[in-house]
Amino acid sequence: MLIFCFELLHFVGFLSKLHSSYGPVVRLWVGPSQLLVSVKDPTLVKEVLTKAEDKLPLTGRTYNLACGRLSLFVSSFEKVKSTRESLKIFLNEKLTIGGNLNSFKVIDAIMYRSDSIMSKDFLDSRSFSWHMAFNIIGATLFGDAFLDWSDTVTYEELLMMVAKDGCFWASYAVCPFWKPSYRRYQTLCAKLKILTESIIRKSRDQNSSVHHFDQRSYQKSEGMMAGHSLLGAAEESLSSEEEICGNIMGLMLHGISTSANLIGNILTRLIVFPKLQDQLHAEIVAACNESSELEVDDVLRMRFLLATVCESARLLPAGPLLQRCSLKHDLTLGSGITVPAGAILVVPLNLVQMDASVWGNDAGQFNPHRFLKKDIVLGDILAAPSGSNGMNLSTDCAKTESFLPFGSGSRACVGQKFVILAISMFIASLLREYEVQPHPSLSKEVGSKVDSSHFHHLPNSKIILTKRMI
Repeated sequence: MLIFCFELLHFVGFLSKLHSSYGPVVRLWVGPSQLLVSVKDPTLVKEVLTKAEDKLPLTGRTYNLACGRLSLFVSSFEKVKSTRESLKIFLNEKLTIGGNLNSFKVIDAIMYRSDSIMSKDFLDSRSFSWHMAFNIIGATLFGDAFLDWSDTVTYEELLMMVAKDGCFWASYAVCPFWKPSYRRYQTLCAKLKILTESIIRKSRDQNSSVHHFDQRSYQKSEGMMAGHSLLGAAEESLSSEEEICGNIMGLMLHGISTSANLIGNILTRLIVFPKLQDQLHAEIVAACNESSELEVDDVLRMRFLLATVCESARLLPAGPLLQRCSLKHDLTLGSGITVPAGAILVVPLNLVQMDASVWGNDAGQFNPHRFLKKDIVLGDILAAPSGSNGMNLSTDCAKTESFLPFGSGSRACVGQKFVILAISMFIASLLREYEVQPHPSLSKEVGSKVDSSHFHHLPNSKIILTKRMI
């Protein structure tokens, strides 16, 4: 997996050189019969992400291999369009139903669970970020049943192990069933499935958020049964329990990995930029009005915190490439460029989101203040109009079309609003009570790599959380 990521970063660097030499659209052969087209121009990017609705097949294979039968991550967008819209509504309502997601009591539970971790001399920031993301996503999907589940720790460990090797095994054209290491991976996936079925049953028994979403989403569909599955295929009258379980496993794996990357990125910036942490803490204290409970409305007033989360996502998105594949027909873009059927379409996110012509000469530097300028409206990010597939970021179209940490078009992440607010809520809760500092052994290396363009070279940061004096 590490080798795969290392090679991918080099490939993105290669694309950067090609774009510098040949312009915003680059075509290259990556095999005897496989054409890859990389698109960097913001206006063309929007067109590509809107028109090319099918994802690269490897994504679906990865989740099918780990989770079994599932419908949410199939390559055909039309098959999951209705389900994705229901899921988007469900996640956004979690921000308002029950008093701001029960005053985000999940965050309180996470902080309570972390006390034993924080009592150690230092924290492994990567594991800590995964742990936080795991609890946020799990409690959102399963509610109170997840927070008092006895198998939570085992489930988290299994998810981490399955996520670690999923892409590697999916890259095989034929699953190498003869390899002992692959059979061990299959065993881990089977254990993960059993535990997922267990938490689904527990959540249903307690009439928690999964059951609530089941009824909401399927009562909308005439002739379908209420109380059906969380993520059942919208075009089928019934989905098997196997498919329900697979969809939830896929959602957990995808949501946790992307959220953990963003949390880890922000934690790294907090130890690299001490003044940033001081400014955030001052804003958090001022916005809370000495309230004992932190609520979503409080976070919405923390504009600098929201800007910090968005800027972190801009500089280090969940993955270096957005991928699409025009599977059935030629794709003709407005510029007159035709992409033949079957060609792999990629958008190099790092190049688009750090384009100096759009973001300014400091595009490669960490600067949350760029999201506080007059031409950028953070409220539009957090309250995208009904039916919108992406984020309305700015009155400047180029900036809106160049801010793609959650994708855009029909395949845009359905949880983008939820993720920004949930992670902002977590960071606010954390900084309200703790000061984040680098471990002494890391201080020198951090100081020499303040330039954000080197962040991916930093080791797994060791951090110290010190309780603030009230």
